Formats: sequence, C-alpha cells, structure tokens
Amino acid sequence: MQNAHRFSAPFRPLVSALVLMCVMPRLHADPFTLTDKQGRSIKADVLSVSGDQVKIKRDDGQVFALPLASLSEDDQKKLKGWAATEAAKPLPAGAIQVELSRGKFDTVKKDIDVTLTNGDLVKNGRTLTEEKWGYAITVVNRTSQPFDNLRAEYLLFATVDNIHVDEDKGLKKKRYQTPIATIPELGRTSFRTETISAIKSKYNGNIVSAKTGDSTSRETLHGVWLRIYRGTELVYETAMPENLRTTQKW
Repeated sequence: MQNAHRFSAPFRPLVSALVLMCVMPRLHADPFTLTDKQGRSIKADVLSVSGDQVKIKRDDGQVFALPLASLSEDDQKKLKGWAATEAAKPLPAGAIQVELSRGKFDTVKKDIDVTLTNGDLVKNGRTLTEEKWGYAITVVNRTSQPFDNLRAEYLLFATVDNIHVDEDKGLKKKRYQTPIATIPELGRTSFRTETISAIKSKYNGNIVSAKTGDSTSRETLHGVWLRIYRGTELVYETAMPENLRTTQKW
C-alpha cells in the first residue's frame, strides 16, 4: 500500500462518512498527516477530537469520523495534545446560542380553615395556590467541536408583594449556578432554572378579608440575568428583560 493524500479503499470501511455542513462560526482546524497502524497515510484537516474519535476533512471536502485507536501511537498523542490546546483557546464570537422561555413549572393548591371575627370556624374557607415560575434554557453549540466544562450562573428577579417596579425598587434577586451537560458538535442541551413561587390566596364562599381582599401575590417572577462560563472564561451573557443588565448589579 502506497502512502496517498487520502485513505485507500481497503481503509475506508474503518471510517464513517458524515454530512458536510457549512457551520458558522467554525473553530480552528489544522492540517495533519495521519498514519494508521497499517502504515497508510492521509493529509487532512483535523476538525475536532472527542472521546475516542477524531473528525477530519479531506482535501476533496468530505468529512469523516475516524477511531483514534486505528491511528499510530504518535498520532494519537499529537491529536490529544492538539485537542487540549484547542480547548484552552477562547471560543469564537457566535459559538454559543441561547434560547430562553419563561414558564410555569408547577402548581400546588391547598385548602385551609378560616376563623371568622365572631369565632366561627369555616372548614376549607381559604385556598392557597402556589405557582412555581422559572425559565427553560436551551444552549446551542453552533460549532463543529463539542463543548464541555460549561456552567451557568444566573440571577432570578421577582417583584415582591405586588410592589410596582420602579427601577430597582420592589425587585428581589436570587443567585444560582448549575453545571451544563457536555454539548455535542452542532448539538444542544436544555435545563430549567430554579423557581420563584407566586402564592395566591382566595377566600371561598362569602368570606371576605377586610385587610387583603380575595387575592394577593407575595412574589412574581420578573426576569433572569444569565452568564455562561467555560472554566473561568465568560462565553455568553444575556438577560430577559435586557435592561436588567443596565439597571441591576450582578
């Protein structure tokens, strides 16, 4: 078998062809001369190394996934070193896309007894409804390399006791963080934030509270401020509503 600029036919069954996609932005690719354990060689651009596979682009534009174990020991070491170097580089602009969706995740109702001003007890005279509101967050990898070591840090903002929001007045914030599962190339992963509980109270029958009326809400979800890190590198930031980033402090 002669060395060539592409793997010969006998070697092709060891690779699986991938659909070549035009992905923007594209992470860095480096040319390598790779040699398998049978001594056959190919010149190709290395696009990514993930787990036990390396993804390469041949000079004819075709993209293949190749088992690392099929390559020479020297090539395996070189590719793992290349992957470690690439992982330490900053992500290009637009590498991550985030989708935010506000939603009610759960509702819990509980009936309680009420003691009237004349001392009478009304069974189940009041219904407390707890609505748990949060955000569903989807993180999209728009590159040809998998992302790992990501984490989300975020602030949830709530209005308290129906106070009208005037700049930062009446807003309460809670801080959280969560690891993000590894995102495969051109893939996505989703998670839910913690929740803010809106507690509503309703008197049943003819009972009326002179102090609070029929309904009240202690907290209402107002917004979220999200930051995504890869290690110590801030790779994405957004807020809903957007003005939280200018009117609030992280």
